[in-house]
Amino acid sequence: MRVIATLHRHTLWLIAALAVGAYVAIYAIPIAERDSPVVSDGLSYYVYLPSWVVYHDASLGTVANRRFGGEFPGFSGLTRWPGTGRWVNPHPMGVAVLVLPFYLVGHTLTRLLDYPAEGFSFFYRHSAGLAGACYLVAGLFFLRRLLSRHYSAGVVLATLLCITFGTNLFHAGTFDSLWSHVYSFALLACLLDLVECWHGQPTPRRALLIGLVAGLIVLVRHTNVTACLPIVFYGVSDRASLRTRVSELLASPGQLAIIAVSATAVMLPQMVLARLAAGAWLANPYAHVLSSQGGFDFLHPHLLAVLFSVRKGLFFWSPVLLLSVAGFFVMSGRIRGFRAPAVAVLLMLLYLIASWWDWQFGGSYGHRGFTDVLALFALPMAALFQHAASRPKVRAMVGAFAVMAVALSIAQMIQYWLGIIPYSDVTWDQYRSFFLRFSP
Repeated sequence: MRVIATLHRHTLWLIAALAVGAYVAIYAIPIAERDSPVVSDGLSYYVYLPSWVVYHDASLGTVANRRFGGEFPGFSGLTRWPGTGRWVNPHPMGVAVLVLPFYLVGHTLTRLLDYPAEGFSFFYRHSAGLAGACYLVAGLFFLRRLLSRHYSAGVVLATLLCITFGTNLFHAGTFDSLWSHVYSFALLACLLDLVECWHGQPTPRRALLIGLVAGLIVLVRHTNVTACLPIVFYGVSDRASLRTRVSELLASPGQLAIIAVSATAVMLPQMVLARLAAGAWLANPYAHVLSSQGGFDFLHPHLLAVLFSVRKGLFFWSPVLLLSVAGFFVMSGRIRGFRAPAVAVLLMLLYLIASWWDWQFGGSYGHRGFTDVLALFALPMAALFQHAASRPKVRAMVGAFAVMAVALSIAQMIQYWLGIIPYSDVTWDQYRSFFLRFSP
């Protein structure tokens, strides 16, 4: 028990050390053929930063001219909006807002050490890249705080380790650290912690924090607006509890107003930017993608493929999350208040992802579309671990499955980093050929 208690106290420090070590290994050894986290989607999330800090130009035009010869790379998704000719970014500014303090450190070091101050040199790139590891740990901090109010140290420890290393979360905080997913994870974990406290004891301060975090969730990734459902539906399990919840919320119009106003204030800069660039407060930056590559087909969703396919199937690449599915059936106590909104969010997300033309979500380790909501998977997983703790046979089976699933996930993550696992479109023949193989 002392060992578990010690590990529980120091888990976040250990994960932080591992994340920083992994980041250094990725770029210094390097174990992957890349020298910068500013690649693929990472570029379009990052490009706001040099525009604001170095070039003092929110239009993105100066960066395009000085860094890319007047035109951003096609893979970035940045395009000139018809009618205005101004650059429109398909990815919102939320990640850049969260990374900004780290980028400013890089800016300061660049100036002090006389590196090229053009926004993309060594200290700029890697100070921003290391932000992913910090938000990974921040998300786990809020998740641990929430779970610790309900479960023992051993259960919380097991849950944190499974969610971090049994999924693509650690990968998102290190290898793809400038993509939006680890930031969304951290914000949602924070929101869940705040929501439970607010419903237990509503205060204006907590309402303000909820609004700010909810606004950031949408600012980081617009489609994650559904992840804010627990704000309203925490504790709802049937019609009677729904009526009770509606009555409680209607009795607190002031606090609802605080949440709405603070969330809107956070999102306002993005709306202003859209108005200046595209001429509309709520312009759709993905319009060019929908017209050139495809969009949503809500009548023919790839539900089973998204969940089980070798091509990024959620449970195929992160089988430890099957424990979360089982855990939904044994959730009890106050933590059960999250069950209905969590199931609703996950089902809506599944349907949305499965209806998208590229339901694999391009290159990634595992399915990155679900990384944002891993905090919702953590709650029922902890419930299952707690349920199994007093049942020796169940505990042995659950523990063995968790250990094997985490070990497999770590092994395959390393294979992905080494380039052995393709970025996308994996076939069964390919999977069999590289299973647990670590050499080219």
